[in-house]
Amino acid sequence: MITLDRDTHKYSNGLPAVSTIMVEAGLVDASFFTPEACLRGSAVHLACEYFDQGDLDEESVGDGIRGYLNAYKRWRKATGNEPLDWIEMPVEDKTHLYAGTPDRVIARRPRSVIDIKTGDYQRYHRIQLAAYVNCLDDPFSYSRYGLYLLKTGKFKVEEFPKAEFMADLAIFQSALNLYYWRNQ
Repeated sequence: MITLDRDTHKYSNGLPAVSTIMVEAGLVDASFFTPEACLRGSAVHLACEYFDQGDLDEESVGDGIRGYLNAYKRWRKATGNEPLDWIEMPVEDKTHLYAGTPDRVIARRPRSVIDIKTGDYQRYHRIQLAAYVNCLDDPFSYSRYGLYLLKTGKFKVEEFPKAEFMADLAIFQSALNLYYWRNQ
């Protein structure tokens, strides 16, 4: 089982991260990853993780994060608080040699991978989720969702069609090939 060092964003197996591969291939405009946006995203993810684990001290949540957390809670309630099988659990593709950390996975049928976002929809999100799903057993059985949390306390969900999984994965694999070509 691999682990992720959250401070360095490095995996214990030394494999490159899905996000690193996509940035280096030019699929992601990293100029949006300002220090402030990265801190906010990390704080929101952590608050949602603690909430799901039943370990969240609500008093510790700052005003800048509270709206996103409220949006997440509304989404959980809207989905019937369905049990989550994996929360922020690193996965790897030992064949294609990369790793990633899906935000939420429901491994029993109907299977789903959910990625939490605090910004607007971006085209690369579907590619990112295809890479994560590809690391799981029977990837064709998973639905892929982007969960967009808004600071207003509202949320949006974007489903990426299963019929487009192979096309999305092909784009990621091209990025992965480019990554390894550049880094050899």
